[in-house]
Amino acid sequence: MKKIKKIAMIYRELGTCGGIQRGASFQVGQFREWGYEPIVLTEKKLGRDEGRDSRLAAILRECGAEAVIEHDTYNKVKFSADVAAAREVGVPFVVFWHSVFSCLVASGFKKAAEVYPILENVDAVVALSSADEAFFRLIGLRALAIPYCDADLMDGFVRKDYPRRIIWMGRFVPEKRVRDAVLILKRLRESVPDAELTVLGGGNLEENREFEEFVASSGLPKGAVTFAGYQKNVRPFLEEAGAGLVTSEFEGFSHAIVEMKMASLPVVSYAMPYLETLKEGSGALQVPQGDVAAAAESLAGLLRNPQECARQGRLARESYGKLRAFDQRAAYERLFGDLCRPVEDSGLMTPDPSWGRRLFDIMVEHGVTGLGAFERRLRRRLVGREDVPGVRGMLGRWLVRAGRSLCR
Repeated sequence: MKKIKKIAMIYRELGTCGGIQRGASFQVGQFREWGYEPIVLTEKKLGRDEGRDSRLAAILRECGAEAVIEHDTYNKVKFSADVAAAREVGVPFVVFWHSVFSCLVASGFKKAAEVYPILENVDAVVALSSADEAFFRLIGLRALAIPYCDADLMDGFVRKDYPRRIIWMGRFVPEKRVRDAVLILKRLRESVPDAELTVLGGGNLEENREFEEFVASSGLPKGAVTFAGYQKNVRPFLEEAGAGLVTSEFEGFSHAIVEMKMASLPVVSYAMPYLETLKEGSGALQVPQGDVAAAAESLAGLLRNPQECARQGRLARESYGKLRAFDQRAAYERLFGDLCRPVEDSGLMTPDPSWGRRLFDIMVEHGVTGLGAFERRLRRRLVGREDVPGVRGMLGRWLVRAGRSLCR
């Protein structure tokens, strides 16, 4: 049977800022280590105009690529061009997809409605969770869940205590809501007066300045919030913390949650029920989206009870250990092997009937806790228009398609 070795990997840029960039960068080295030959292609080389498909097709032929992995899926023009190029050359096209559910919020209804139909033309999807794997298989695509986890930064570390310091990590973009972390700390200090907050990450100079001004005007004492900016070595900050905090409106796959768990930290997060790293019993506690008081109360319950904090911390580390133990190499070998078979012989398309119910539950939960704010914005934007399809309408149509596939 033919084997895939030369893999063209596409993203708009590579780097360590942002989950997709970081994942793509790590994957390049990972594939080289496993004996594959990754060919890195970015927007700088491919462009984003009408000639992108012909340029990519020429590159794929010249380098002898045997498959394409696409990380840049949120732009209809680029995504369509890349699929067309792979089709022209006749090589399998694989999409690395972060989350079905967060894409709806991140892209907005209009963009999501443009991008999702393109997925019908791809050969396979690499999903980061079993929920996403289930969704793609239910609509008739090859799909395989391969959770992302890079190096263990806490090698040899054994947590002995849980200081009253909270850690927040991320970029300063609206959906991460870093200011909520400050408001939560202020509320938390009403019952835990010595609680402190460390913020890692940030934005541009103006965004950083605005955040520092917000902290200064919050009424918190000097030193209660430490803004450390971007750090290459996050281990010391994780060691000094006692709990993690996530205030995102949505996430595709949160590296911050993974790293907090890696450090045996319990995590308090705004609810994102589709994220497996937040599932019950994994050292993570979810509170309603945007509920500052509930997040503060949950943190207070941990910090005032060292035994419970340690128990949740152990569960968090165990959860990380399971993620770290996943054999990514074997999973990719299975994926590439399956791509060399006819679709009718694929082992990556069979849906489990129970998945339909689980997906429905996730969609309902997410509609309540994750998509609510987005849907309100959508309806405000479309005020005056009679035919407003709504996010749940689109999800409903996908569920109908999934149900039909189960009945075949």
